[in-house]
Amino acid sequence: MKPSPSYLTLNRHGTFYFRIVIPSSLRMLFSGQREIRRTLKTDSRRLAQKRARQFVARFESAFDKVVSVIERDELGLSEADYKEILELLPAMERLPDFSSPKDDSKPADPILSNEELETRQRRREVARLLTGAYGRQIPHEHEALAKQLLELSQPYLATELRAVLPKLRDELVLRKLAPVGGHADAEEKRQPLPSHDPAMADWTLYKVWEHQLARDRADTSSRGGQANHGGTLEERERRARVMTVLTQHKPVCKLSKQDWQAAYDAARRMKAGATATIAPSPTPLDQLLTEDPEQMTGHERVSALIGSMKQLQQYARFLDLTTIKADDLIIKPVEERKTKRSRDGTAFTDADIEAIFSGYIYNGPAPAERTKAYPFWFWLPLVGYFTGARTNEIAQLDTADVKNVDGHPCFDFCADDIEVPEAKRIKTDEARLVPIHPRLLELGFLEYVNGQRQAKQKKLFGDGLTYLPPRDDETEHNKEGWAKSAGKFFNEKPRGYLVTIGVHAPHDGKSIYSFRHTLETNLANAQRDGMPVHQSTVDAITGHAPVTVAGRHYDMGATIQQMLAALTLLPIPSAIQRLTSYQVDFVDRFGSVLTNGIASHRRKHPRTV
Repeated sequence: MKPSPSYLTLNRHGTFYFRIVIPSSLRMLFSGQREIRRTLKTDSRRLAQKRARQFVARFESAFDKVVSVIERDELGLSEADYKEILELLPAMERLPDFSSPKDDSKPADPILSNEELETRQRRREVARLLTGAYGRQIPHEHEALAKQLLELSQPYLATELRAVLPKLRDELVLRKLAPVGGHADAEEKRQPLPSHDPAMADWTLYKVWEHQLARDRADTSSRGGQANHGGTLEERERRARVMTVLTQHKPVCKLSKQDWQAAYDAARRMKAGATATIAPSPTPLDQLLTEDPEQMTGHERVSALIGSMKQLQQYARFLDLTTIKADDLIIKPVEERKTKRSRDGTAFTDADIEAIFSGYIYNGPAPAERTKAYPFWFWLPLVGYFTGARTNEIAQLDTADVKNVDGHPCFDFCADDIEVPEAKRIKTDEARLVPIHPRLLELGFLEYVNGQRQAKQKKLFGDGLTYLPPRDDETEHNKEGWAKSAGKFFNEKPRGYLVTIGVHAPHDGKSIYSFRHTLETNLANAQRDGMPVHQSTVDAITGHAPVTVAGRHYDMGATIQQMLAALTLLPIPSAIQRLTSYQVDFVDRFGSVLTNGIASHRRKHPRTV
């Protein structure tokens, strides 16, 4: 086996690390460290080498530039020099550092807590102000002034100190403040600096959120953020109202540490589906809370709410409305909580199915408020009904994933290699072939597939759908992928399709995913009626792992013919029986709205083979 590159190391747990030696002239910037180490978060040598090469290129390029900056002045770094260094090495202060100690013969320095790191950073900024450069010791005669600056700058974030400290120093000089070691009467004469804009004195967290939103909208240099995403904006607005109720509608500048702690504690007892309103008809806090675990909001939504509250609290600190940080509070991770709703989900009723396939997608005049339409509107519910596949499994299908197996057209629900851009994902061991139901063929599904192939489209239902990348760049598994935008169209209020036709309401357990429950229920009913369908065949269709040892290790699984025979036992609702074809029931009805929607999406998101 080829030896590993010198910049690649393997720890005793089998995880690869990147290491690079810091040039001797730069070690003063890293407190004497000899090398930098970064975890590559993988046990795959091939993936580790790929990630390590990116680190090598970045660090060596940065080292070369920093060395050239240092060589400009042998007497020390000026503020302009250090600013350029920070721009060249933006990640070195923030990424986790696993560097070796200065002297290998001595034990490594203890890992500093967040509070210790912030204290060090604050003193470093004060030292820069008083000495003119980073890395210099504060003269003894300036130590009292340094303590006063550190004390007065506590309400500000460490990242704001470079702009704030000069103003605080000028205030100290103008007011002739006594030294920290002075007597008590001098301390009493000290005048506090203004803490916030008086116009913000009565601002609740909702007003703070509105200010943050206006700031985001004014920032045209950023494409992301809550101001630029409709679904995110609606959810953030709802959370802002909830946070305002959790803090009992108090002005932020009057919230004590105990008030903040109580708000975070109360968030864990949120009632699912509760509505939060603010002035002029504010919701009392007790109407938002419950002690019954079965009625509480799911752990994922609670975690998201707490995360948003932390962000808004930090923004309130930026506005000088509070000096309290989330790190000052006891906020434990939210434990996973499975309620009856999250455990079971809900299958669609017969009435629901009739309503879904009789709505504006399939019948009647096209809605005037819809200026665009996409093929996945028509096909995704139908494929969901006749396969029971997950939303993401359907939405991510490639045109190459429709194959002919043993003389039968099939869906190939499979995953991509993790390094493929916008990779498809399948739960472990649930890749499978599922035959296409004859009713889908009658509606022109294969003609639609051929049309996508002739247009050289990579994705089968990509028109109108976008890929949601993982939240963490290091995360290789992304369970949402293509499903997010599809779920938004079908599930989200107020314009979601299932919402507008009266099938879905918040927290009722129904969503586009409910087709999976519906197929399981329909085939279970077929078994109960004495139809020849085995549960292992149903599991093969839906991708559920076999329960028994024999099923896991010895059974070769259901054949295509057996799965097709089981699928033909599904009841075909009257609404689906009334459909003529994709061309007649969708393309001809939506006309230019569909054509323009597809063309516009392909211009913005070209995905061709």
